[in-house]
Amino acid sequence: MFTFINATILVILAFAIYGLVKGWDVRLVLFAAALALASLALKPWIVLDAFLSTMGDGKIVGPICSAVGYAFVLKLIGADQEMVRLLITPLRRRLWLLIPGGCAVGFVTNMAITSQMAAAATVGLVLIPLMLAAGYHPFIAAATLVLGCSAGGNLFNPGDPDIVAIVNNTAVNGGTADAVLHAMIVPELLGFVAATVAFWLLSRWFPPDGSGKPTEEAASDDRRIDLSKALLPLLPVVMLFVTLPGLGLLPWLLKYYADGLPVPHAMVISTIVAMLVSRANAAAQTKAFFEGMGFGYVHVISVIIVATCFIEAMKAVGLVQELVSLIQSSGPLGKLAAGFFPWLLAVVSGSGVAPSVAFSNAVLPEVSAGNLAGAIDLGVIGSIGATFGRTMSPVAAVVIFAATLTNVPPLQIVRRTAPALAVGALVVLAVVLAR
Repeated sequence: MFTFINATILVILAFAIYGLVKGWDVRLVLFAAALALASLALKPWIVLDAFLSTMGDGKIVGPICSAVGYAFVLKLIGADQEMVRLLITPLRRRLWLLIPGGCAVGFVTNMAITSQMAAAATVGLVLIPLMLAAGYHPFIAAATLVLGCSAGGNLFNPGDPDIVAIVNNTAVNGGTADAVLHAMIVPELLGFVAATVAFWLLSRWFPPDGSGKPTEEAASDDRRIDLSKALLPLLPVVMLFVTLPGLGLLPWLLKYYADGLPVPHAMVISTIVAMLVSRANAAAQTKAFFEGMGFGYVHVISVIIVATCFIEAMKAVGLVQELVSLIQSSGPLGKLAAGFFPWLLAVVSGSGVAPSVAFSNAVLPEVSAGNLAGAIDLGVIGSIGATFGRTMSPVAAVVIFAATLTNVPPLQIVRRTAPALAVGALVVLAVVLAR
């Protein structure tokens, strides 16, 4: 029966979506909606309780802030640019491979630098001039940058907010970073490859008008690559993977870290290595690390805080229970819904973190109590759905940055990435449904 309460909930959600579409701050929109929903349930204090508990949660703050801190150190010493130059070098003599190669470079960079904006800024300064000099249309160059840097490389980093949310919301019932990454690798990798191939083929079959001709600039870059710095961005990722308990590569380490090396430990150790390798100003690098931690709190943790508040308010009015029941009772369609809702919110808001984390917080704890593997799969689909949704959102920061860098409209970029990402999404869904 449709009641006044139900009508009011719909109005609140409609205003929230309107605010996101209008480009209002996602934190303001989610917190205001959370407070309104909780007040409707006569429990406004639960929003403040969720705010307090999340803002100091070490399981969330530690991995994410330390990862951003390390990214700031890499930027300070120029290691991020060295890595990109190392990855781009083979493509300079194979210009026809710039689309798939450029996407791959962006993907790998986003593994090490989990911020899509930062990854695009790092890769774009090298890739965009190279592609334009090779004769590629600015639309194609911008779409290559966005697809590579925003289509999911971050999901292979154990310190990424999406991965942290899945682990934390299934941990009580046995979920681990090892299990989540194992479940993530095949669907995300195959989905990304499918999207890249589709984008490459569509760009060749339907090239935009106005493409130029290659110039000599495309092959020119004689600067020596500092290999010691170029390998630094991937150091913590490698450390985290080789210490995963499931791989059994370092059994002696399990005596000290039964669940594998913690993300903050890997980031701090990598920062020390970076200081030794660069031999630059240690004080400046220390300052950069903590400034990066602060940046991570402001731009990532804050979103997770308000997303948690929003979920608690949704629980108070019964929306979470309805969503869980819908997913659990719908079989394969439930997995489709698990990807659709985060995707839709990501397209509307331009944020992948908020929809993904909110979905994991809302659905996974209850589902994992009865079906851990199924809950992890739902988390994987939700995070990939949000990631693909952000990549095809005209209001996403990474899309706007690429548009600014190439002087093309954001919608033109989205028109190039959306069909390819739709192909990738079908592959992801097929892989998860098949297992």
